[in-house]
This record gives sequence, structure tokens and C-alpha cells, in this order.
Amino acid sequence: MAEEKKITTFTTPIIVILLIIVAFLAGMFWTKIRYVEPGKAPGEVAQASPAPGAPQEEVPLSEDQINKIVSSGAASKGKEDASVTIVEFSEYQCPYCGRYVAETYPQILEEYGDKIRYVFHDYPLSFHPHAQKLAEVARCAGDQDQYWEMHDLIFENQGVWSSKQNVETDINSYVSQLGLDKEKFDECLVSGKYTQAVKDDSELGTEVGVQGTPTFFINGQKLVGAQPFESFKAIIDAELAK
Repeated sequence: MAEEKKITTFTTPIIVILLIIVAFLAGMFWTKIRYVEPGKAPGEVAQASPAPGAPQEEVPLSEDQINKIVSSGAASKGKEDASVTIVEFSEYQCPYCGRYVAETYPQILEEYGDKIRYVFHDYPLSFHPHAQKLAEVARCAGDQDQYWEMHDLIFENQGVWSSKQNVETDINSYVSQLGLDKEKFDECLVSGKYTQAVKDDSELGTEVGVQGTPTFFINGQKLVGAQPFESFKAIIDAELAK
């Protein structure tokens, strides 16, 4: 009996440890399914807290709302009469937005080219300290017809500047790389010319049901997160076939 008791006393902690390990591995597996494998779960998205008045359930956009998001925004490219318009609500410090720009965005442009119109909206999240300023940086570059070039540079270098307390040096570097008139650029940025415009853009996003980045509307159809190219292709092809 003493020997049985000794064995039981010895094995019980081992069983407990094994159960803890199994639970930990199960948790890792579940996290992988939810956040790492976009083909098996919704795309990754930087989630914001729902704002007062924000829609609490998915409601199709009205024609007026579609017109608003298509006709406004930080910048657009493509023909205005294109059969398909992709509207993106995004922000420069969001890692999922960066992933989308690096992986899916180039595929969309390569596959569809002038068949689509692309509209970019700012939706800076409060917990990303550089998002508002960088949205203004891109718009100030847009005053010198280089919005999309600045957009690409900021996202391309996101891994370098995103963890810094101050991104002034990085911004100056981008201004130099693009050959912008620095005096005009600095005047635009320091004056806060686009501060309110970025905030208004964010409010528009909330109005149409955006609660995180990136969020897309393809001819009014909502698609949330850093989805794979195939998710966009399915909707775009269906719209082009109409």
C-alpha cells in the first residue's frame, strides 16, 4: 500500500504537467487557425472599439453612402467609369494593412489594371500614435502629385519606423527620396492642412460600418481584413461578369 501511494504521489504532478502542456498546445493551434491562416478564417484586422452611433450589425450600404466613399478619400487611381471600384479604409501603422499592401494589393493591380478604380481612405486607429501624422504626410505629398509614391514608401518601410517614438527622420528621408519640394511639404505638414480632413475621413468610415483596418468595399460589398487575393478575385470577377 505504501508503494502504491508513493507511485500515485509521484505520477499525479506529471499528469497535471502533461495536461497543462496539452492545453497550451491546443491554444496555440486555435490561435494559428484564427489569425495566421487567412484561407481558413476571416482576414486579419486591426480592430477599433465601436464608436457611438456605429452600426452594430452588417447593413448593406445605401446608394448615397456608396457615392460618398467613391467620390471622396485621400487619393484615387483608375478611370472614374471603371466597372469595379475598390474602396479601402486603411492606416499606415496597421501591420495587417502593411501585409495587404505587400502581398495582395500588387496582385490586384497586376491582374485587373485599368478594369478597376481604386480609392484610398484614411482610418487612423487611436492606439497607433503615428497613423494620423503619416496620413497627413501622404496627403501633403499628394499636393505635389506623389500621393501613391509616398503611400508605397511608407508601407514598404513600415517595419523600420513603426516601433520608433519619433518618425521625423524617416519622413524627411521619404521627402528626399521622392524629390519633393521640402519647403512646400513642411509648410503643408506643420500647418495641419489635412488634419481635419483625415479625421473627417475616419468619421465617414465609421458611418459606413468600418470598425477596423483594413476594410474594403468592392462595388459596395464589404470585405474585412488582410484577405488573400482569391477573396478579392471572387468578388471582382463576379462584378465584371455582370
